[in-house]
Amino acid sequence: MPEHPDASSLFEQCLVLNREAFAAGYYSTAYHALAAALHLAHARQDTEGLSEVERMASEQLAVIDITAPAYEYSTRSAEASGLPSIFLMLAREAQAILRRLPDEQGSV
Repeated sequence: MPEHPDASSLFEQCLVLNREAFAAGYYSTAYHALAAALHLAHARQDTEGLSEVERMASEQLAVIDITAPAYEYSTRSAEASGLPSIFLMLAREAQAILRRLPDEQGSV
């Protein structure tokens, strides 16, 4: 996909929205903003952006597990329904995309 001149700023806006929603306790909104950032980073093959999404998803899940364990997508709540947390799945998705991208030296 060709680089859109504003793709980098869209990525940053998604991260800002994620942080604001997360701080306000809107965890599902925060997740979706972070997922949007993941898709932008993937389209741009932005390894730093993908790594940042992976880190943020993991960190946010850790905070949720401590401060809001009753939230439907905390580790405890998600596992009680037989599924992993959406935040964990987002971190894993970022990791999987990173593994599929060619490295910076050009090998596949």
